[in-house]
Amino acid sequence: MKLYKGITILFILSIMSFGAFASEKYCLKEERTKPIVVNIFGQSYQNNDDKRAFINGLNKISQSFNAGDKIRIVTHTNENARIQIDQCVPGCPKKNFLDKLVDTDCSAQVAKKDMVIFKNKYSKIIQTELAKGGDEYSVIDHLSSLDNYYRGRNLSNQTTYIFHSLLPYDVDPNDKKSFDKNFVKITQNYDLSEISLPDVTFINPNRSKSTLQFWNDLKLNGNETGLQIDFQTEVID
Repeated sequence: MKLYKGITILFILSIMSFGAFASEKYCLKEERTKPIVVNIFGQSYQNNDDKRAFINGLNKISQSFNAGDKIRIVTHTNENARIQIDQCVPGCPKKNFLDKLVDTDCSAQVAKKDMVIFKNKYSKIIQTELAKGGDEYSVIDHLSSLDNYYRGRNLSNQTTYIFHSLLPYDVDPNDKKSFDKNFVKITQNYDLSEISLPDVTFINPNRSKSTLQFWNDLKLNGNETGLQIDFQTEVID
């Protein structure tokens, strides 16, 4: 519980600079900025090390947000995806003193009040996702959820981040034997050759040797019935 509180405070501080509640009035023209889409698989964060890696990456990305940027937060639970936030980063355009007297479309005072709402909503989503760690899930269902969500969507006009530990349920990342049950269950219940992924990057996934070996083993030595995908990953810390 102390970890959650500390993480929540850290994340809130990191987004304080955003300004205010991200309503449509803060949005920039589409040609000036690409939407930033963050996908979160809270169930996959089963240990404190991976939770910290998740928060560190998310904080770094949030620091790149600018006023007017379109932000979309998508959470995934089992095979279900839900858009939690689809708004623009708040903030009034920079103007000199005289311009402010003439153009009153954006009120700094209103923006400050809006920020309280935005900040609380954002932090509650992250806390809720972290609390899901430990809930049972299928890592293959998670991949299906991601593939289903992005099927038919144009990824070229947005910046997409995926936060998933890439751990199967109930494993010790440093104990190869703990992956065996998941390997058997997955190979017996899924057609691995049918699994596909959109062109996305996973941020700060678990990089233990056992985790990497698990995914390599699912390729079944290159057999056509094995897993055919390769993960694009990036470490942000």
